[in-house]
Amino acid sequence: MDRRRFLAGLLGLGLARGQGLRAEEVVGGLEVPWALAFLPDGGMLISERPGRIRLFREDRLSTYAELPVYHRGESGLLGLALHPRFPQEPYVYAYRTVAEGGLRNQVVRLRHQGETGVLDRVVLDGIPARPHGLHSGGRIAFGPDGMLYVTTGEVYERELAQDLASLGGKILRLTPEGEPAPGNPFLGRRGARPEVYSLGHRNPQGLAWHPRTGELFSSEHGPSGELGYGHDEVNLIVPGGNYGWPRVVGRGNDPRYRDPLYVWPQGFPPGNLAFFRGDLYVAGLRGQALLRLVLEGERGRWRVSRVETALSGFGRLREVQVGPDGALYVTTSNRDGRGQVRPGDDRVLRLL
Repeated sequence: MDRRRFLAGLLGLGLARGQGLRAEEVVGGLEVPWALAFLPDGGMLISERPGRIRLFREDRLSTYAELPVYHRGESGLLGLALHPRFPQEPYVYAYRTVAEGGLRNQVVRLRHQGETGVLDRVVLDGIPARPHGLHSGGRIAFGPDGMLYVTTGEVYERELAQDLASLGGKILRLTPEGEPAPGNPFLGRRGARPEVYSLGHRNPQGLAWHPRTGELFSSEHGPSGELGYGHDEVNLIVPGGNYGWPRVVGRGNDPRYRDPLYVWPQGFPPGNLAFFRGDLYVAGLRGQALLRLVLEGERGRWRVSRVETALSGFGRLREVQVGPDGALYVTTSNRDGRGQVRPGDDRVLRLL
């Protein structure tokens, strides 16, 4: 029995019964993997928070790029995304924290050169960051409309989330060239950043679009480390929506703010989220599980009818994405300073 099949048997022990999923290790020995991007030739890019992008192809792991980053707390090299017309437009986008020239977060893009990527240019600069490195957001993804969506944190300065003049505590929407996307809700409003798509976010960590309706869903960290309770969220994002932080926590039942689709009152700080086989899967960091949220309803009127554990036993989970092979890919995050490191961590798992 080869190593992968042996590990698949062991990893499968961590799966909840009745989910019909099995797990296998794709690659291990990573350092805080944050995001995945799948290349059309079968390769997989993996961002590591200390500043590396790794390329895994044909069972071989290599270094695709190394970028200077400010690596502290939750900051460093975070999200990854491919240009929607890749490889005709040969660009890989990344979200990073930098100190040179003033501490901030930025979106950059690299030019793909086969085995390596070379920094091309900064796409968006000036996203807030602070020396403590906390609440930097960092998820990036291209939506069905071909626009680039970016999650940003409020760097523990709560009022930034409500300030339309700040890029902090928002979900942003950009063209692939980094310009404010056409149709953005605050275009032309005096004093508002035209990149803003939604506001009132504390530290959003995930982006996923409903495969049938095209609606945007996001995962977000609640104030478990700040106010002593959880209220981590999954939100249905609408253009111009205000999600309440810091005016409300969890469900505020205040018509000025959008209530979350789902709340964990006791805390389940989430990583990314993804739609898979019709359900919404959410990776859990402190919750140390992959959860399956079963949705019922219709466009704009969804509710969570059931929550099940799809994977546990591997520590902190951060990234979850559907790969081009139709399998679900998950990364562990046990080497991020908040987990218990296991032999072979961190790793990418494949669920099918």
